[in-house]
Amino acid sequence: MPEARQVGVDVVAAIEALPPLPAVALRVMQVAQDPKASASDLALVVSADPGLSSRILRVVNSAAYRRMREVTSVQQALVTLGFVQARNLALSGAIAGAYAPDALNALFRIETFWRHSLAVAFKAAELAGQGRRVDVPSAFTAGIVHNMGRLALFYRDPALVDQAVARAMAEGRTLEEVEAELGFDHAAAGELLARKWKLPEAICEAIGRHHEPLDTNQTLAGCVAMADRYVVEHGLLPGYVLPPEPGTVRVPAPEFAQLMKQVDALMELVTGEPVGVRAA
Repeated sequence: MPEARQVGVDVVAAIEALPPLPAVALRVMQVAQDPKASASDLALVVSADPGLSSRILRVVNSAAYRRMREVTSVQQALVTLGFVQARNLALSGAIAGAYAPDALNALFRIETFWRHSLAVAFKAAELAGQGRRVDVPSAFTAGIVHNMGRLALFYRDPALVDQAVARAMAEGRTLEEVEAELGFDHAAAGELLARKWKLPEAICEAIGRHHEPLDTNQTLAGCVAMADRYVVEHGLLPGYVLPPEPGTVRVPAPEFAQLMKQVDALMELVTGEPVGVRAA
């Protein structure tokens, strides 16, 4: 197994500071990537976690899914949805739902972070399906966790993340450039975290390389890097919001608007409230 890139002591400390990934999340990831698994298999795993089960039932019974009658069991919910939607729900709820801090930072916004991650997950899965060389479930999983290094740094040192975001916004630069000057690398931190979680090698590599100028959907790393660029280019940044330029209104492209409908349908798993009713 290739060695992870060298990271600083502060980044290693950040990895240790991040609460451990719940066992149910690891199990969901394993089942989601098993080509022989079914929606029923996912339901068995999810049902063992009352918190995740209740969140999924709440989402499935929300307006986004337009059920004619109330769904009362996780087994019924996930089997009815089919494996692809069941996998997306279970992965999103197990991972994003585990890392949604109550206190929102002024600049680094957890909700925006997860909206970005889910958008990258859906786009990476779409690219993988088009290329037919990359496992689609792995692409969705890698998309969700591709920025976990940044979240780990937020848990460890919110002020440092705020400093990086503030400089990037003020100077019109990328966060990656500012991070390098401040002495940390969230992609390397994420790769290290993925190895700690014992995720598949291809996912670890995709996390570590998601800011490289890859332009192919024939590898997992390429799908995630292309998806990340696509989402950022459409204005959904990973954890912060740039102020609009005076006199301009961003109108999302129809394709991106459709992607965000998929994202919004899952955001209740993170926030606990339907999209559109949250307080500003």
